[in-house]
Amino acid sequence: MKRLILSAALLAAAQLAAPFATHDGARAQGAGSAVTVAKTTIAGIQVIHKRVTANDVIAVQVYLKGGSAALTPDMQGVENLMGQSMTTGTDQYSKDQFAALSTSTGSSITAGTGYDFTTFGAQGVRQSFNDTWNLFTQALLHPTFPADEVAQVRDQLENTLKQRADDPDTYLEQLADSALYAGHPYALDPAGTAAAMAKLTRDDLVRWHKSRMTKENMLIVVVGNVAPADLRQKVTAAFGSLPARGGAAAKAEVVASAKGDPVLFKRELPTNYIEGVFTAPALSHQDFPAMRVTILVLTDRLFEEVRTKRNLTYATFAQVNNRVANRGRIYVTAANPDTTLKVMLGEVTRLHDEAVSTKLLTESVGVFATNYLMGQQTNMGQAGSLATWELTGGGYQNAASYVNRLRAVKPADVQRVARTYLKDFRFAVVGDPDKIDAALLKSK
Repeated sequence: MKRLILSAALLAAAQLAAPFATHDGARAQGAGSAVTVAKTTIAGIQVIHKRVTANDVIAVQVYLKGGSAALTPDMQGVENLMGQSMTTGTDQYSKDQFAALSTSTGSSITAGTGYDFTTFGAQGVRQSFNDTWNLFTQALLHPTFPADEVAQVRDQLENTLKQRADDPDTYLEQLADSALYAGHPYALDPAGTAAAMAKLTRDDLVRWHKSRMTKENMLIVVVGNVAPADLRQKVTAAFGSLPARGGAAAKAEVVASAKGDPVLFKRELPTNYIEGVFTAPALSHQDFPAMRVTILVLTDRLFEEVRTKRNLTYATFAQVNNRVANRGRIYVTAANPDTTLKVMLGEVTRLHDEAVSTKLLTESVGVFATNYLMGQQTNMGQAGSLATWELTGGGYQNAASYVNRLRAVKPADVQRVARTYLKDFRFAVVGDPDKIDAALLKSK
């Protein structure tokens, strides 16, 4: 019963806070060594620096704020393409030279997109950090975007996007989000669509890069053994000449309710894929800790009642995301979806009507907290967590109290947030909707 909860908890924990994060300039003990976390402004850019001296790995992440809210329909995927193309040529290095130096120095340069921000990352070791930093800032700030290389990367991304519809889980997620976020900035896919990706050009990347690479759009997070003075010099030299303002995106507003007609897609499959999305408090909201604990309890009960006792599925869980305009979901795959969904909704009602035991809450939080801390074993994981709290959680320093806030959740809190948020589900189905009583898809 606990295996699924462990994996879900680990996934959630990896996206959240660094365990030793503290207030600006403060020090905390962790892993046998003193750790300093400070937030400052360098050359007009917000920088969070967590100095870790226990290892030689240095992780750097630069966040470009905005995500979907920065996009237009025809520019969906542009930052995805920009990130995947930035190592194919820079002012200093050709693609082959860049790859060779990355290999010889043990440097890893990455990029990723999300609904609220785009991430550019670099990881290396202290002994060759100057080279890693130079590679990273060349790729991020001085890419040449060779036309033939951009075309090749674009074609690869386009093919990947085309294949998303072939995976029922991925397509289910798209259907649910398209319904929930219709008319919202999140309706624009930061990864792109096949149609939009196919039309993007090198000139689009050059214009977009120039527009978005401004100081007000950036957050830099560094975790590792870097002296503050050295970091200040490096950031100032690399980023100091960027424009102060421009290319900013408006904040994504909260969705009031998920309630609406179900989204049904009939496809011949051995099983049916179902999820019900609901609006949820953001990471920065005072209800988020109680929501997190409620989801842990619900996942436990779904696994026990739907899979273990009744053998109705091989996969069921509940989840809450970390988006600014947040949502959660209940999910299942089932050959008998009508019967299965009734059981799942019954467990939601049970959370509304019955208080859970303090013992169950203690156990659930204990499992989550363990995996939460395990997810922070790498410097890169800690950098990502600090940024997540800073950008969507009301400030990186809130990470320090997160586990204690989870442990403070009471049975009454779980019942309250269940009644407040676990309702008005918007259902999406991939499979055979005729096997589901239509009333069930509108019953909560």
